[in-house]
Amino acid sequence: MKIEQANIFKHDMQLKAPWAIAGRVMESVENIFIELTTEKGIIGLGSGAPSPEVAGESVEESYETIKHFSKNLIGINVENTNHIFELLENNLKHFPAARSAVDMAIYDLLSKLENKSLIDFLGRSHKTLPTSITIGVSSFKKTIDDAKTHIDNGFSHLKIKIGENVDEDIEKVSALFHLSPDSVAIRVDANRGYSLKDLEKFYDRTHHLGLELIEQPLEVNKDKEMLNFSDDIRAICVADESLHSPDDAIALVSNPKPFGVFNIKLMKCGGIHQALKIATIAENEGIGLMWGCMDESKISIAAALHAAFSSSATQYIDLDGFFDLGWDLVSGGYICKNGMMRTNGELGLGVYYNE
Repeated sequence: MKIEQANIFKHDMQLKAPWAIAGRVMESVENIFIELTTEKGIIGLGSGAPSPEVAGESVEESYETIKHFSKNLIGINVENTNHIFELLENNLKHFPAARSAVDMAIYDLLSKLENKSLIDFLGRSHKTLPTSITIGVSSFKKTIDDAKTHIDNGFSHLKIKIGENVDEDIEKVSALFHLSPDSVAIRVDANRGYSLKDLEKFYDRTHHLGLELIEQPLEVNKDKEMLNFSDDIRAICVADESLHSPDDAIALVSNPKPFGVFNIKLMKCGGIHQALKIATIAENEGIGLMWGCMDESKISIAAALHAAFSSSATQYIDLDGFFDLGWDLVSGGYICKNGMMRTNGELGLGVYYNE
């Protein structure tokens, strides 16, 4: 079945509450969207959340790139996936958010053509998993207050941003643990902010406090220095900024492995097709998978969830990007209740436009 039309647009989505980054106050996030329509009127949706910090890709660059590229899709049989994914590799390799948007629209179409949900099209390994909910870098009091709110809302996995002051980080993790020591797991994201000594000190003081994962503790160019740590520390350390592509994954599985877990973000790697390549490498090498996101539309959150549930290596999901949005173009895609996420059983990605 041929693709007849491609509609590309971008949209600001209001945040529930403003947040500060790099001296700016953000009240909304801008995503790009693509709508592919076949000759029989079947629609595939995709979205991207470009980030200069993540992949050097601005919203405007991503939008213009995907707008220009989409002309290549008109008249192509959507089931000719080898050709489509080759086009994506050759034209959008350096624009992973744009690539991801097209990629998930193609997968949305492919699964709808077979009258299946995407997870049933890919093959299911999981039915439901708990997502973590993220608490940004903030004061001790706000961190604890936010944690209490999330626990009251049913979330059992908390992730806090750390990496600016190791002693304050230790204090926060200890306090979070004692809020609910028997029912809450704690994940932290150091965002490349630690030194070797910081990481060693942090782990020694917190590993017994329900500490589940430590994301990207060191700078990307210090991956080999992770080998200075014991197997126990590396087992719970997560490659995030160090992992963008299948080639990165291959480099990170050389023994001894610097990380025990890979964090796959569709906006880093370029979509479901690339993500599943990374997942296969992880499966073959005994690496656990965590699936993450940014502040994204439910379209791409749903795509990540379906991909995550298709891999036997998936152990963790951090797909809370929906929680910050006060409004989205679409509904559906998944169900989240008390922090537990599952697909909604509808065709394709299971998303539909809000009226």
